[in-house]
Amino acid sequence: MSTHDNTEIIPAALKPGDTIALLSPSSRLNDIFPLRISRATTALEVLGFKIKSIYTSLPTPCSHHQQIHHRVQELHSAFTDPSIRAIISTIGGLSSNELLPFIDWDLIRTNPKIFVGYSDITLLHLGIFAQAGLRTFYGPAAITQFAEIPEPLGFTVEHFLHVLSPRTEDVGKPVGRMPRSEVWTDEFGDWGNEDKELKARKLERNDGWKWLRKGECEGRMTGGCLPSLLQLAGTRYWPSFQGKILLLENPEGERPDGPLPLEQSRSLMADLVNVGVLDEISGLVVGRPTGYQGEELKGYEKVVLGICSGVKEDGTERNFPILFGVDVGHTDPMLTVPLNAMTRLSSEEDVWEVLEPSVS
Repeated sequence: MSTHDNTEIIPAALKPGDTIALLSPSSRLNDIFPLRISRATTALEVLGFKIKSIYTSLPTPCSHHQQIHHRVQELHSAFTDPSIRAIISTIGGLSSNELLPFIDWDLIRTNPKIFVGYSDITLLHLGIFAQAGLRTFYGPAAITQFAEIPEPLGFTVEHFLHVLSPRTEDVGKPVGRMPRSEVWTDEFGDWGNEDKELKARKLERNDGWKWLRKGECEGRMTGGCLPSLLQLAGTRYWPSFQGKILLLENPEGERPDGPLPLEQSRSLMADLVNVGVLDEISGLVVGRPTGYQGEELKGYEKVVLGICSGVKEDGTERNFPILFGVDVGHTDPMLTVPLNAMTRLSSEEDVWEVLEPSVS
């Protein structure tokens, strides 16, 4: 259970000219997709930031424990480097959990800074908050969002800057209402052929979010990628969900161009019931699920609503509001969400808003 719910550290805001580190704590794709890293670097430099890549190829041969400590050392280096003001993950992956037992949490606590990522970076977000008390941000990654062709989607960039690099006169003000993009895409991009053909992904009209269950609530936001979240159940990195608003989103399936099978999503949601999460939360926000369209999308909506209904252990009905289809997760564009920030949901006002500043 989290030990730092009441001692949160708020990182300092990004300013023009600050240095952002690109970090690869999970999948190591820098050498495989150098054009994506280069394009992300350029895109962030255009926004007025300096970029520093914290990455060296793994030595060969390299044992299992050597590669873990190599990645941990890069993470520690990004936090201790006084010139770096923010850290953006290059991408997610499947191995962030390997780092958790070896991270120096005191080092992070004494060198707080903005940390951004999504997918299995969920494990680091929750670990960092539970053990170091630092607010982190569920948001865009370098290889996926900032390397978009021909340029990062404006909605993603604008909200990233709004949350992490507010204008001087806006520092200290609440983040406010979370916006909705007018367009979206989850079209698969073939990164391996980008040196031959640079092709923008097709954008579709966004119908916006919907309320699967109406209501109003306030609470601090926690969560992230559903299967990654559940990996932490029973560990010291597992957060308290009492009164929280839970953020959930689905990754791709076994293939990068396909969705998580609907039955697997259903099973994972059932796990949330079994560990008691749905009896504790005050609200639920669900990201637009990648790959689900038409009847499959309707099926997922029914799964979410069905599993979130029913009677709690204390005999009362689960009746928390459920907001579905927000711009978070493995589709684009993407919001930047300050985790553990006080948040409000209201179906009557059709509002999801952050009630406090995201940075200091």
